[in-house]
Order: sequence, then C-alpha cells, then structure tokens
Amino acid sequence: MIKVKTFVIKNTDNPLHHERLDAAINKFLVENDIEEVIDIKYSTAMAQTSPGLYAWKPSAMLIYKEKEKTGK
Repeated sequence: MIKVKTFVIKNTDNPLHHERLDAAINKFLVENDIEEVIDIKYSTAMAQTSPGLYAWKPSAMLIYKEKEKTGK
C-alpha cells in the first residue's frame, strides 16, 4: 500500500533544517516496515512572526510503499 508521511520542523533555531528533516525521515524508515521509498519532496515556507521578523518552516513529504502484511 502506498502511503504519505509529512515531517515539519517546528523549532527553526537550528540553521541545518535539512539535516533535522533527514534525521526524522531516516528514523521513521528504520522504525517502520517500509518496502520502498517512492519520493521525498522538500518545501520551505516563510511566515512573518512580527514586523520585520520572519520564520522559516521547513517540511518534507515522504511517499513510500509499505511491505504487505502476510498471514492473518
């Protein structure tokens, strides 16, 4: 079955957002029964938090295929 999982970094104090997203995705892959990674889409949104101040909101969408369950 093909599924989608979204990862969002909420605290953007660390400038290495992509490394935090990659670590979260890798942890998810290790902890779950994933047969195949179909695609990973990265995105970054920018939001104004107050006049003159902006926050980056990095995210990633993992599209994957789960291993089929055997037996009942």
